[in-house]
Amino acid sequence: MRVLKWVLLGLVLAVLAAGVYLWHLPADVGYRLAVKRVSSVVLSGIRGTVWDGHADGISVFGNDLGEIDWQLPKWAALSGKPVADVRIKGSHVELAGQVERLGRGWLGAHDLRFSVPASMFEPLFGAQSIQLQGMLAGVLKDAELNGINVRKADGTLRWSGVGIRSERGELKLSDLLVEFSSQADGSIAGSVKDEGSGALAVDGRFTLRPPMFDAQATLRARNGDPQTQTLLHSLGEVQADGSVLVHAHGSMLAVR
Repeated sequence: MRVLKWVLLGLVLAVLAAGVYLWHLPADVGYRLAVKRVSSVVLSGIRGTVWDGHADGISVFGNDLGEIDWQLPKWAALSGKPVADVRIKGSHVELAGQVERLGRGWLGAHDLRFSVPASMFEPLFGAQSIQLQGMLAGVLKDAELNGINVRKADGTLRWSGVGIRSERGELKLSDLLVEFSSQADGSIAGSVKDEGSGALAVDGRFTLRPPMFDAQATLRARNGDPQTQTLLHSLGEVQADGSVLVHAHGSMLAVR
């Protein structure tokens, strides 16, 4: 009987010790056990705990985004629902929202608010020597990601301070509004519209089939200004009605 008591006491002490260790689990240990398996994400300068931590640097697909802070409620994680509040802040990139590990390398994102410079997407236009100005800010309502694979993504964004510069000059546009959602065939599709207050009308569509991206937009000068028409003609294919069709195609891995 006495031996059984000592065994039970030992088990209780072991559980308590494990609980204390788990309560103060270092962030770098959690990174090695979980996040590091997601090969597209690399953290550096990690400190704090799994539950409340910081990393001086986060890199996704080789792109340095800045520093990251996170908070992971203990009881939520221990109950099998590890959803962390995450904030990334860099010189040009900001991101904040909820991220969860779904298993087998998949990550879930919820109400993820982001802001990035439009110039990151210039490589999608290939050798057309197009420069993009302004900022993209939006909300990723729900998404499921695994490296370059995306099986779900729904959200909206606004491109403000829109500017498109080519060899012939520069166009300034009113804000562009974007909506995107998951499709039955596994792709992500969306629309692009101008808010209607500028001299240039924009009507576009895009499709993402990871990692490839296809988009086209019809641009039309609302006031028929000759200078605007000349600049438009340098951006794409002139149509019979005077509008211009612009294409973008490439790999999202080219985005910097």
